[in-house]
Amino acid sequence: MVCPSARPGIPQRMQTFLPRPGFVDTARLLDMRRLGKQRVETIQVLRALTVPGYGWRHHPAAAMWAGYEEALVRYGLDVCEVWCESGKADTCATTLVTDLAGATGQRAVRTQDQLAAAGELPRWLGDQDFHRSHQSALVRKDPEFYRRVFPDVPDDLAYVWPQSDRTRRVPV
Repeated sequence: MVCPSARPGIPQRMQTFLPRPGFVDTARLLDMRRLGKQRVETIQVLRALTVPGYGWRHHPAAAMWAGYEEALVRYGLDVCEVWCESGKADTCATTLVTDLAGATGQRAVRTQDQLAAAGELPRWLGDQDFHRSHQSALVRKDPEFYRRVFPDVPDDLAYVWPQSDRTRRVPV
């Protein structure tokens, strides 16, 4: 179900951080630097899944969301909302909804609870090893900020890269 580490040669510069299963919970615990980056990285992952030939399409951070584009966009919209709550401007939310509509025809994005009720969330969401690997990565990236949030999580766990149980909308 999960691959305990990234494939050799895969850059680690892109990630949708999910230290918690709840998208809003995750967004609220991220530091502002990572929160801001998540908005853009969510767009990159969406495009890797929906735009033929787009960069990052081989990255496991994109592969794990295959077939769950609406859930990915919900994650991004929740991140954008928390970003805006801090008084910052955002254009990424509009881009996410526009890109999703262009790729799928879908214009409305359900809440995480609605997606869960419909069986439209990735099966790895809630997997403790997956979330713990993201907690570890955050502690590694910014120990001053994240050590207090995850005091018992080691900083040397490898990323867990789950495989999606769905096929890609656009082949790699």
